[in-house]
Amino acid sequence: MFRRILRYGPGEQGFTLMEMVVAVFIVGVMMAVATPYIAGAGQRAETTACEQNQRMIRAALSEYDLLYHQYPSGNSLQQLQELQAANILESVPRDPGGGNYVIADSDPNNVSVSCDVHGELGKS
Repeated sequence: MFRRILRYGPGEQGFTLMEMVVAVFIVGVMMAVATPYIAGAGQRAETTACEQNQRMIRAALSEYDLLYHQYPSGNSLQQLQELQAANILESVPRDPGGGNYVIADSDPNNVSVSCDVHGELGKS
């Protein structure tokens, strides 16, 4: 068997203080650059989910209008529950930000869906 013996000379027994300071500085800079992007990822995901829910509600309202030649009546929650009862929506969507969806259908030619947290998103 071969046995390897490492012999260190004076000053070669580990990292110097300056090397450690540089390594910590580099890691700190990398974290400072990455942290804002990572922190905003949750907010972007929440906004995207809300936008998709609003698109789904608008599509369900259009389908309801095609089937029944009118929009569901009542406040926004009652309208969403009616869309669910008509088997157009599987469930009443919940805003990921904790808000409520608001359906403005006073003008049948211009129905809008918004969220009281994110506003109106993804209008096509």
